[in-house]
Amino acid sequence: MKNLVIGITCCDDGINATVEKILDFKRVIIRHHDSGDLQIRKIESLDFEDLPVINTTSIDAIGDEYWKEANRRYSIIKPLIEAEHSLNLEVNKTVLVKELSKEHNIGYSTIYRWLNAYNATGMLSSLAPTKHSGGKDKSRLSEEVVLLMDEIIDTYYANRQQRTKKNTAIEVIRVCKNAGLTPPHFNTVYNRIKVKGKEKILIGRLGYNDVNQKIAPTPGTYDAAKNPLDIVQIDHTLLDIIVVSEDDRSPIGRPYITLAIDVYSRMVTGFYISLDPPGALGTGICLSNSILPKDDVCVKYQLKSEWPIWGIMRNVHLDNAKEFKGKMIFRASEEYGFVINWRPKGKARYGAHIERLLGTFSKKIHALPGTTFEDKKYRSNYNSEKTASMTLSELEKWLHIQIVDVYHNEKHSTLGTSPLTLFEEAVFGSNRRGGIGVPLMQFNADKVRLDFLPIVTRTIQRSGVVIDHIHYYSDIFKNYLYEESWNGSDRFAKRKKSGNYIFKRDPRDISKIYFLDERESRYVEVAYADMRRPPMSLWDYRAALKKAQEFFDNNQIDEEKIFTAYNRLREIEEVSKKSKKEAKKKERNRKVTEFRAQVSSKVKKVEIETKMPEINGPLEPFEYDDEI
Repeated sequence: MKNLVIGITCCDDGINATVEKILDFKRVIIRHHDSGDLQIRKIESLDFEDLPVINTTSIDAIGDEYWKEANRRYSIIKPLIEAEHSLNLEVNKTVLVKELSKEHNIGYSTIYRWLNAYNATGMLSSLAPTKHSGGKDKSRLSEEVVLLMDEIIDTYYANRQQRTKKNTAIEVIRVCKNAGLTPPHFNTVYNRIKVKGKEKILIGRLGYNDVNQKIAPTPGTYDAAKNPLDIVQIDHTLLDIIVVSEDDRSPIGRPYITLAIDVYSRMVTGFYISLDPPGALGTGICLSNSILPKDDVCVKYQLKSEWPIWGIMRNVHLDNAKEFKGKMIFRASEEYGFVINWRPKGKARYGAHIERLLGTFSKKIHALPGTTFEDKKYRSNYNSEKTASMTLSELEKWLHIQIVDVYHNEKHSTLGTSPLTLFEEAVFGSNRRGGIGVPLMQFNADKVRLDFLPIVTRTIQRSGVVIDHIHYYSDIFKNYLYEESWNGSDRFAKRKKSGNYIFKRDPRDISKIYFLDERESRYVEVAYADMRRPPMSLWDYRAALKKAQEFFDNNQIDEEKIFTAYNRLREIEEVSKKSKKEAKKKERNRKVTEFRAQVSSKVKKVEIETKMPEINGPLEPFEYDDEI
């Protein structure tokens, strides 16, 4: 990721300039080259040289074979990329290209083409083959041979017997000949082994513990963060509070939080809160929240402080549970260029920083209504469900304020300063160290959000697409509903396409889904088929579904009944809010009346005590003492 630092060149409305000083996360002082004038400008208004082109290609639009090929190409040019990023002047680029060309038997121009393609976007997807050419960069093997080769590599090569690559190639050739298939060359098998995941193969050959000793991060690695975003830790916990529903304010359970922390500064990079157990979805949304700028979040929750940490992290430390190891997480890490390190089982010290922070927030949550306690002596004297009053959205707002306005600005016992102060020092520099600069936006925000969401597959019908009883429709479906086929009478005829297509949806708003347009290699937003339907979250949907199931048999549940139940829940919510408002008004009026009565009684008492005595007869004049 490219950072804005002092001395970087830019273009200010067609005028070349140089950054002289970074004022904050949004403004800089620049000097125009032609006049030498100094100007204060917003960073977003400037154009910077060599900034990668914003890439909108979805990672889901690239097939597995092409994705493996993109990884292979990246592994070849990686030494060149690292040399450029480290600004290692001792490395001769031409010499290095020649060495890589000889080592991998690839032409100079091909290596330069791959390097330029990667540098243009900074993303792995730019290295994927763009089309089925049937020639160069495309495997000429049949699908059956590829399938057999992969199976033999997984079972014959990647096991504890540790057979050699040559023996594996011989086995592939033998099996192919027996099956009547044209066998691949030895080098083809070797390259296939190289393309396969290194860690997976090593675990199969050596076992998890031995591989963990060889390639997994050590405890010291966690303290090796020299700059912000060097290492980001992510962890999950069940919060010690019961939240209530938005409609009737009834208790609905304890939410989970997935939270990410920058190890260097202890700044929270992002978080995600929901009623669903932790998994790939929560991890993905937490990661995308961490990567993206957060100005809109600060406005939404009316935060008083900035939340300036964003950008691509270099290492991510994650829970080792199976549910966090989905395909989406792996692909996204390869696309954006960060390394995932899995926390070894039973080794809590690998996530010490974030666990301490989660513990800190848990203590503060104990002061909220509806909190739960681990200690039985506290639980026995406190009814959590009865006192619960915060909704999930209200708790989310409280957490944003607690993190951004409070925690980031408090003195950290280990750091000796606040996380925000240490982060700003690392970005802008100080007497103790140089600044790394402000990260520059070089990716599409919508692409980031969607790349980190899990996939949903559905067929497309004439009425659109149905997900969880809800219909969605877009005119773009017409391009995928039918295909032309030769009917044998000198013309084409249309026939209905079959097969599943890729969709994604954000659980926070299921009023729209996202369809992968294979022709454009990007996602297209698709709304409700019935635009009159109100937006709702996945948790709203589940509450409405539960309500509908109370009155109808499961076989009778449809979209109309679910939205009828949802509208009923909203009506209950509005009545509840109105009743609550009226109750507060009555209580306020009662207190005012009571206060006025108290004041009135006190005034009367004072009047009685200070009342002048009655005087009978005429008033006599005052007598003055002459000596006074």
